[in-house]
Amino acid sequence: MTKRSLMDNLRAFFSGDDDDPSPPAPAAGVSNAGAPKAGPSADPLDSNWKELIAQSSLQRVLTIRDLVRDLEKETTARGMQTEVDELGRIKETHLPRLIQSYIDIPEQHRADVFRETGKSASFLLNESLDKMLARLRDISSQLAKGNITIFAENVRFVDLYYEQTKGPFD
Repeated sequence: MTKRSLMDNLRAFFSGDDDDPSPPAPAAGVSNAGAPKAGPSADPLDSNWKELIAQSSLQRVLTIRDLVRDLEKETTARGMQTEVDELGRIKETHLPRLIQSYIDIPEQHRADVFRETGKSASFLLNESLDKMLARLRDISSQLAKGNITIFAENVRFVDLYYEQTKGPFD
């Protein structure tokens, strides 16, 4: 059985596949012989990365994952390819790399981040996650504005069709 890397686990998590305990199949011609077995001797990052970030960060990550999933469906349905691509980059690359880079800092050296920046590593992680959340909320707002515009057009149509003189958006 091959072991999934932390990045594979993060990507699976953000794709919503984190409940699948099976690792990816080995490449053609690659044997599993000598691969570490799951259990106490396995790399803890493969299964416990969620425990390696602060609860406040984990909540932000879960929110980002859910927003990305919802927005991908809506932007795909509307043919908003630029936003679909951006959401894919957030899910597949930006978010997993951000978390990986935070986890890669040994806990005993995270104080070095504070000495260099005046902010803790956890604070900077949350700040970056908040920036991603703000962008996702912007995309969501764009979608909502489109819905409001369509609604307003339908209200105007009904007003004109049924001979009402003034609608709520006039």
